[in-house]
Amino acid sequence: MEGSHEMADDPFSEEEDSAAVIPPKQPRLQLPFQQDEQKTLRIYESIESKARKILSTSCQKLNHLFLLKDMPGNIAYLRDRITTLNSRPALEPLYIGLFGSSGAGKSTLLNTLLGKRFFLPVSGVRTCTSCQVHVSVCKSKNYEAKIFLLSDEEWKEEVRNMVTLLENRGENETDSDLEHAVKVLKAIYGEGADGKSYEDLMRTKPVVTIPPSRVITLRKTEAEDLSNELDPYIRNQDGLEGVGVVDSEQMRLWPLIKQVQVTLPPSNLVPEGVIFVDIPGTGDANKKRDEMWKESILQCTSIWIVAEVERVSGAKAHEIMVQEAIKACQVGKCSDITLVITKMDKINVDEYLRDHPGASRNVSKRDAILEKKQELKAKKTRTLREKMKGNLPSDAEVLQKQELVFPVSAQEYWSSTVLSKEDTEILRLRAHIKKLYLDMKRSQLQDYMKEILVVFSLVDVYHSTQLSTNPSVRKDELDKFISEKIQALKKNSEATFGHMDLPLISGVKSARTKHKRNIEKLFMQGKTSTGFHRTLKAACVRKGVYVSRVFNRIDINNCLAEPIYAEIRVMFANIFRKQALTRTSLQSFINEFSKEVKDKFKDFGRITNLNGSKLNFLEQETDVIMRALEREIVLKKKAIYESLELTIQTILSPCYEEAANIRGKDSCARIKATLVQNIELEVRKAMFEKAKEKMMNQFQDLTEQMTTKLSKDFLSMLGVAFCQNNQLMGVLPDFQEECQEMQTLLRSLRLLD
Repeated sequence: MEGSHEMADDPFSEEEDSAAVIPPKQPRLQLPFQQDEQKTLRIYESIESKARKILSTSCQKLNHLFLLKDMPGNIAYLRDRITTLNSRPALEPLYIGLFGSSGAGKSTLLNTLLGKRFFLPVSGVRTCTSCQVHVSVCKSKNYEAKIFLLSDEEWKEEVRNMVTLLENRGENETDSDLEHAVKVLKAIYGEGADGKSYEDLMRTKPVVTIPPSRVITLRKTEAEDLSNELDPYIRNQDGLEGVGVVDSEQMRLWPLIKQVQVTLPPSNLVPEGVIFVDIPGTGDANKKRDEMWKESILQCTSIWIVAEVERVSGAKAHEIMVQEAIKACQVGKCSDITLVITKMDKINVDEYLRDHPGASRNVSKRDAILEKKQELKAKKTRTLREKMKGNLPSDAEVLQKQELVFPVSAQEYWSSTVLSKEDTEILRLRAHIKKLYLDMKRSQLQDYMKEILVVFSLVDVYHSTQLSTNPSVRKDELDKFISEKIQALKKNSEATFGHMDLPLISGVKSARTKHKRNIEKLFMQGKTSTGFHRTLKAACVRKGVYVSRVFNRIDINNCLAEPIYAEIRVMFANIFRKQALTRTSLQSFINEFSKEVKDKFKDFGRITNLNGSKLNFLEQETDVIMRALEREIVLKKKAIYESLELTIQTILSPCYEEAANIRGKDSCARIKATLVQNIELEVRKAMFEKAKEKMMNQFQDLTEQMTTKLSKDFLSMLGVAFCQNNQLMGVLPDFQEECQEMQTLLRSLRLLD
């Protein structure tokens, strides 16, 4: 464990001057949760615990309602809201995706952040992690791992793809994709499996035992014990020489593994609620793992692009990962992109002097590393920021970050032969996690408590209804007003989404012009490779998408759609932006609608002398309805964005099927010709125009969904607020005390600002 340190007040300089100026030694950094943060964290946890206790007590008061046979719908609504809140976690996890090419050092970095040097398998010479790994801490004394395997259907599809890839290989022909396919089949079915047909393999009994549940659970009291037992499951066996080495069942199971979830006991280095996701490379040849790869990226709040110092520039895989991270900011949950440059200790003094002829010949290795680190920070920050500016709104949250780049050395963190712990920047990364976590925890906790208060105020509404001396309320007036405002929001939404039309038209024109050149560029990757026909065929089997170990990610659909995406990205991001809203932002009209509705409730309450608890409920429930709508929009915008390439994929599916069935002599040229001819035919038949139309239809669908949801939710809410049911008398418990306690907790949380 490291000792006590103090945080540097000033961030690293982002000056672009690359002159050889040796930076001064940084002040000592803090541990990730020092005294003030620990105090704040404990207060958050105490508030959350008290809120949950209040909610649990409230649920107990409602137990008798479960015995009622003829329960009014409004009572059922109340009961279901409270029980759902009680069972729902107050906080969503903070997902941090470690996104990098094979061998970039993600596992080593993750181990170091966790304070466990060799917990996940690491190696200095080859790829280690063969699957997606989730790592978190929890309130448990044990170290635990759950290993999820591909389902039977998913595995059958994997085998079919492997057999297709191995067809028509030459006697001495080999490449990384072929070697991988051979090892996959031999690991599960034994020697000779790579020569069998799909049908024969389906009749062959696996040489490994596959649990019926398709889940393997490991549990140990010591980290080292779990590490040793987990190692053969997640270590990539492709680097082992000869299949004969893979002789244990655990080591043979690796092709079947879909995902591994690892939990550690509580740590003072990483808080509970943070989940690290080790995301391998640029996807996976297996369809299910590749789908999970995409979903994981979009699920992450923070994405770290991890690249080793010797490969941080120019690599195609690195560029793909940057684009995927930016896409996650556009259509996913991501609000933070960080470039982590690993293995800084690899910098050689002689190479440094060659690149810096003006530097002192007596420069130490530490000073050379620190100077190179500063150069990389300035250069890569500038490059990453420029790429994000080209695809995101100028006021996007991620663009406001002071630090985008962290050059680190996990090895030196442990050995400190050249660099101090502060020099390695591991502590800065932990501080970065701390800030993300505390900001998220406070925001989510406040939202959760507000939602509980909404339900408690609903009880007050019922009680005030029973005591009301004037039960006749002009509810029809509110119904009419809200209906009119929903229609106005619909009209504004349609106008907002209409701004996509011109960029889409421009994008379609660009796609029609560039599709031949882009496809030729994709095909050129295999110009000097004799095995490209297999990769291309595998892509056709997978409807245009294949992740190759030789050629990285091949995605014909995205290749064709990219000119359209290039034209629409900025407008799309503007429409769905959440900060510094403009008149082209959907959120601005949603906010306007919400304000007008709540203002109407206030005016209505003043005119009719509406009970205060009812007015409070109307305002708070409006916020809940609007937050639910915003969550629906977040989910829908992903489908809208992806509709372009999915439409292209659907249109080209018969073409892919035809190309996948091509065998024999000159198959590569024939596959290419078939793809080119069919793509050209579909372009003439308005393929890109159909993709545009599909996207605009998706926008229209979103408008209709928003309108329907708001109409239904406000109708239900007003029905509850103005319920006049005599059966409620004496049935509902009194939640006034709980409501006051929750309000006190919420005020104490706000005072922490």
